[in-house]
Amino acid sequence: MIMARSISRVFTALACFALVTVAEAHTFNFRNQCSHSVKPVIANTNCGYSPRCNTPGSGGVPNPAISYTGPQPNTLAPGQSQSMFVNAQWNGRVFNQNGSCGASGESCTVTEFNLDTGSQWTPQAYDISNIQGFTQSIRIEVNGCDTVTCTNVNCGCTNAYPPGDLSGCGNDSPVRGCSAGGHTFTITFCP
Repeated sequence: MIMARSISRVFTALACFALVTVAEAHTFNFRNQCSHSVKPVIANTNCGYSPRCNTPGSGGVPNPAISYTGPQPNTLAPGQSQSMFVNAQWNGRVFNQNGSCGASGESCTVTEFNLDTGSQWTPQAYDISNIQGFTQSIRIEVNGCDTVTCTNVNCGCTNAYPPGDLSGCGNDSPVRGCSAGGHTFTITFCP
């Protein structure tokens, strides 16, 4: 009887831990609407392309960025999709590794995310960047927040950072902000 109670308590504790872990993550859906396969990559950019480092208070925000350490998405054939969890407080990029992109998406179209910043103004921030090159039409949809789409190199500052832009479009207009809490981010290749 005592052994049964102990086992029951262990399973209850593990179930609670699993719920907390999932609650502290965001769902990322990857959709391929291209006529060819895509290889989505999740890349961390803590302290690299973003000022938000791994220490509290870094980059002017109270929450440190936490690297994603899970598996990479599968290669997606045309019409395929995949859902994954990305941890809270993640700061990084998602892009299609087309064979010519760097490890963090250099030279390619990238989607950028700065999640759970602790900032009251932009608790979740995301954008599309073609600064280092346009290689992919792409869309970011977030439940309850703005959708942003870029389908060509001239999609404009309201939708993405253009190639070579180092000014942030003058006012970082490509960046979208979203409320705090768990969100589902859907990245569509070839929308």
